Amino acid sequence: MVNRASKIVHAENVSLRFPTFISIKLIIFGFIFLSQVFVSYGQKVLDLKHFNISEAKDVTEIVVAALEQCKEEGISTLVFPKGTYHFYPTFAPERFCEITNNDNGLKRTAFPLIGFHNFVIDGNGSDFIFHGRMVPFMIEHCSNIKITNLNIDWEVPFTLEGLVVATDADKNTFDIAIKTPYTVEFGHLYLCLEREDSPYERKYGKRFAFWEHDNLEIGENIFWDPKTMAPLYHTNQYAIPERGVRAEELAKGLVRISTSIKKLPPIGSVLVGKGDYLENRTSPAFRVLKSKNLEFKDINVYHAGAMGLIAERSEDITLDGFNVVLRKGSGRMITATADATHFCNVKGTIIIRNCTFENMLDDATNIHGTYVRVNKIIDDYTLAVETYHPHQNGFLFGEAGDTVQIVDQKNLQPTTEPLILKRVKRINEKITLITFDKAITGKVALYDGVENLSWQASAIIEKNIVRNNRARSFIIKTSKKAIVRKNHLSSQMACFRITGDLNLWNESSPCNDLLIEDNVIENCVYGGNGAQAIFLIDPQYVDVDNFEGKYSKNITIRNNVIKTFDHSILVAMSVDGLIFENNQIIQTNTYKPIFPNAKNVQIINCNNVVIKGNTYKSLDGKKGTISIDPKSTNVKVVNGDAFSKNP
Repeated sequence: MVNRASKIVHAENVSLRFPTFISIKLIIFGFIFLSQVFVSYGQKVLDLKHFNISEAKDVTEIVVAALEQCKEEGISTLVFPKGTYHFYPTFAPERFCEITNNDNGLKRTAFPLIGFHNFVIDGNGSDFIFHGRMVPFMIEHCSNIKITNLNIDWEVPFTLEGLVVATDADKNTFDIAIKTPYTVEFGHLYLCLEREDSPYERKYGKRFAFWEHDNLEIGENIFWDPKTMAPLYHTNQYAIPERGVRAEELAKGLVRISTSIKKLPPIGSVLVGKGDYLENRTSPAFRVLKSKNLEFKDINVYHAGAMGLIAERSEDITLDGFNVVLRKGSGRMITATADATHFCNVKGTIIIRNCTFENMLDDATNIHGTYVRVNKIIDDYTLAVETYHPHQNGFLFGEAGDTVQIVDQKNLQPTTEPLILKRVKRINEKITLITFDKAITGKVALYDGVENLSWQASAIIEKNIVRNNRARSFIIKTSKKAIVRKNHLSSQMACFRITGDLNLWNESSPCNDLLIEDNVIENCVYGGNGAQAIFLIDPQYVDVDNFEGKYSKNITIRNNVIKTFDHSILVAMSVDGLIFENNQIIQTNTYKPIFPNAKNVQIINCNNVVIKGNTYKSLDGKKGTISIDPKSTNVKVVNGDAFSKNP
C-alpha cells in the first residue's frame, strides 16, 4: 500500500483546489487580515468580526481565506462573532477523501484544517448552517487542536421525513405529508437537497447554483414515533424494501406510497428515508485523519449527512459536551444519518464525557479496528490483502513499523505471534501488499484476517446520555482498557455490543479489559430486530455451531440499574473472565415483550464466569432465568442471586 500521505501529500504541501475566479478576492481578504490580528495573553488571535462576516450570505470564502492566513502567520486562535453563518459548496475547496465506514469521493469543505498545529477555533455560540454535500470540518495531519462553542446544521436535511396521514389495507398503500423539498419522478420519490432560494440563483442562474444529481430516493428507511421521538416500537415489522417503492403525488406535499410491507404503519408515524445504502454517508460533520491531541468542546451537531464525527488513524481525542441533538423547534426526527461518533484505528485515549447523543440512525459510538482479508498468499513473507466492505475501500490499514497479527477466519483466533509490517504497498483501493518481518508459512489461509495491534485505543466514556436512536448505544471493540460509567442509556437495539467479524464490516478487535458500571439503562431492545440483548457479546463466527477458543476476556458489568420491558438482558459468547454482579434489574410495562420466551441470561462457550449479587424485580414475581451451554466451564452463580436457579 502506498502511504496515504503520498496521495494526500505532506501537510505543508497539501493543495486544495480553489476556483480561479476567487483568487483576487482571496488576495483582498489577505490584505485586510494583515491589519486585524491582535495578541492576547501572548497568543495571536484573528477575530472575524472585523470582516463583515455577519453580512455575508455565504461565508465560505471568508473562512477559508482566514484559515490560510492563520496558517501562514502562525495565528493560534480564530474567533467568530456570535451569529448565524451559511456555508455553500459553490466556492468551497475540495479534495478526494477515502473515509472509512462512509462514502468516498470528492468532498468540499469550509474548514480545511490540513497541517494545523496548536490551533483553536471558537465559534462563540454561533450557528453554522451548511448546504448540499459538504464536510464542514476536515482535520488532517493536525495536532493540538481545539474546536469549541459552535452549532452545526443543514438548511435541508439528508433525510426525507413524511407523516403518515392515511392507509389503505385493501390496496396496501399509505399516504405521507412531506415538508422537506422533494420531487416525484417516474413514480419514484426523491429528497431534493438543494434550496430553491440559493443566493447564487439570481446572480448566476439556476443551473450554476444547483448541485446536480443531489437527490436521494427513499432507500434505507425506518418509521419514527413523534410521540416518543424515537423509532416505532417493534419497528422492523413496518420495514419497506429499499427497491420497488412506487410514489404518486396526490397534491402538493401529499404523496401516496405503494410497496410490499409486512404491516402498514400507524397513522401519525413518520417515514424516514435516507437514500441508497452506498450513497447516504456523504457528509459527516467532522472528518479526522492522522491527527492527535484533539478536543471538541461544547458543540452541537443538529444534523449531518453521515456521522457526527469520524476519526481514523489518529490518537488522543476528547469529546466534552459534544452533542448530536435535535435543534429545538426544528420539527425533525433525525440528527445524524449514521453514528453520532465513530473511531477506527485510533490509539492513545478516547474520552467521551458530558455528551448527549439522540435520534441518530445508527450508534452513539463505535470504537474498533478493521480486519483486512487475505486475498492471495504471495510468498513466505508477503500477502495481498483486501478491504471487504465497500464502505472501507481505500482504508488505511497500516504502515511500515506497525505490529499486526493474522486471525483465523473461522474462529477469529490468532494464528501467528505479533508481526511487524516491513513494507506496505497499495495496489488500488481494494488490494494492498503487506510484507512481514517473519515468515508466515503454514500459518495463513485465504480469507483469514489481519489485525493491526498498534492502533488500539483506551476509552473513558462517562456521564453521557444516549436516547431515541436506531441501533445501539455503544459498540466497543478494543484490546485496551475501556471504562463506561455513569451514563443514561436507551437505544432501539442492544445497549452494548461487543463483537468482531470477518463476514461483512470486518471490524475488530476483541475486548481484553472492559468495565461497565454505574449506568442507568432504560427500555432498550424495542425494535424487534431478532437476537438482541441489552448486553450483547457475540463474536460473529462463520459457523456458530462449529468454533473454538475465546474471543474476549476480562469483562465486568456491575452496579448498573437496568429497566427493561423484555426478557433478554445478557448474551455472552466466548468470553474468558466475565463478571456480572450487583446489577438491579427492574421489569417495566412500557411495552409488551417482543421475545417473552428468551432467557434473561445466556452463557455460551465462556470460561471463568461469576454471576452474583444481582436483583431482578419482575412483574409476575418470578425468578430470573439463565442458560449455560455445555461448552462453558467454571461458571459460578452465587446462591441467592436473581439468576441462581434454572426454571
